[in-house]
Amino acid sequence: MFARGSKDSQIGVEFLPDGVAIAQVRVGRRNPGHIMRSEFVAADGQQAQVEALKTWVREHSQQKAPCVCLVAGDDCDVYQVEKPQVEDAEMLQAVTWKIKDLISYDVANAVVDCYPMPVSSKNNQQQVGVVSARESVIASYVDSIRSCGLKLVALDIHDLVRSNLQIIRHAAEQTLAVLSLTRTSGLLSVYHDTDLYVSREFMIGLDQLELAGGEDTEVFDSLLLEIQRSLDYFESYYGIGAVNSLRVFPQLPATEKMAMYLQNLASFDIDFIVFGADADNDGLEPHCFHAYCAAMRGVHT
Repeated sequence: MFARGSKDSQIGVEFLPDGVAIAQVRVGRRNPGHIMRSEFVAADGQQAQVEALKTWVREHSQQKAPCVCLVAGDDCDVYQVEKPQVEDAEMLQAVTWKIKDLISYDVANAVVDCYPMPVSSKNNQQQVGVVSARESVIASYVDSIRSCGLKLVALDIHDLVRSNLQIIRHAAEQTLAVLSLTRTSGLLSVYHDTDLYVSREFMIGLDQLELAGGEDTEVFDSLLLEIQRSLDYFESYYGIGAVNSLRVFPQLPATEKMAMYLQNLASFDIDFIVFGADADNDGLEPHCFHAYCAAMRGVHT
């Protein structure tokens, strides 16, 4: 009776160190991908965040609404390994064996999944991305979402949910990079023809950018160096040309200043990812970028 959201929307959830980010988007034929709500609820600790999400679900009558939840980077390990030469039905077992000495816990207590990586024109050996997490950690995420009254569709990771962005889906035959910034870190992803090729995190965030000013360009130079390293790796390893466009989120005075500085030095175009506000919403709350990306899983626009 209280599950209206389950018919026309999907929710993305990310548990952050200081709160929970929630984004709800419309699904179906009528304006798919439209942001219905985005909200960051401050809360410290897992139990407090679960209670905050429960309250949000109850207040917005979203019981049984489909939900995609992000697994925090600290709660999973992501590796790139050589693809085993086995049948698809045996792939998970094979990649699990490959990473057993890389993880710090018993592989018998791990949940493992994998995804294909593009083939390099310079190296015909296929690579696969492998995600591993402790079984107890995954169980905690599942229990948290279900206890809030939401219907868990999938658990996902930051590296992959960014592919749900419309700018990526509509970038056929293009090569572009996406840079998103939190208070303390940045995540850069490189895409070609809508496929993910490179994903790399570095410890430069909004806090450092906001301190930069005047002739103090050291942070900007460091950020450009991190970006250029990733782009150089993409170009040299895959051999399919250069990145011609960088899209940045969020758009704030500090990132605008950064973009203006970098544009004078970079060979690629720099612009921002903007989610427009309208009569029904105020755009996207900055904390909710990846929650929005998660909510967009399977939404065709």
